[in-house]
Amino acid sequence: MSMNSADLPAATRRGTKEVATLSPEPTQAARPSIDVRSRLLDEYLDLKERVKPLEKRLEEVRDRLLDLVTEHGHFIDEVRSVSVRIEPRFGKEYDSERLAEAFPTLAGCLKLAVDVAQLEACLRAGMVTESELEREGVVARTLRSRALIVKPLARRTGPRDLGFGQQMEPLHSVKE
Repeated sequence: MSMNSADLPAATRRGTKEVATLSPEPTQAARPSIDVRSRLLDEYLDLKERVKPLEKRLEEVRDRLLDLVTEHGHFIDEVRSVSVRIEPRFGKEYDSERLAEAFPTLAGCLKLAVDVAQLEACLRAGMVTESELEREGVVARTLRSRALIVKPLARRTGPRDLGFGQQMEPLHSVKE
């Protein structure tokens, strides 16, 4: 689309120094995109406002379900075809003093505390193995959180694995 100088705002025709002082009035061609931006922003803010209470309620229900499964154990809901269980999530912490003693070649991984990203890079590079770290007692696992796992059941005709070595025989329909 070519424009002649008559189509440009006055400040643009005079020189580039005044371009920065133009008022933010959109040109005819820019108006539709501004309308789209405005509508999308409105919709985004509206959806964000509506989602907040749902996220809060989801967290409350998840916490209650987590407590229920903690107290009464995992279960399977055949109607919804899901299993519900708790899976522990562990984090790793390293003992920097013992790590320095046991593996002096990993000194680059140590600061006042262990540089976990650097140590994991050393693990990936094969400088040391996870087993070696555990054998030397330089790694400790701490429970970070409990993950509530709601997982769809696999559709099979054979026995179903419930975890922990338990199996459930499939339900057979009874014809009357």
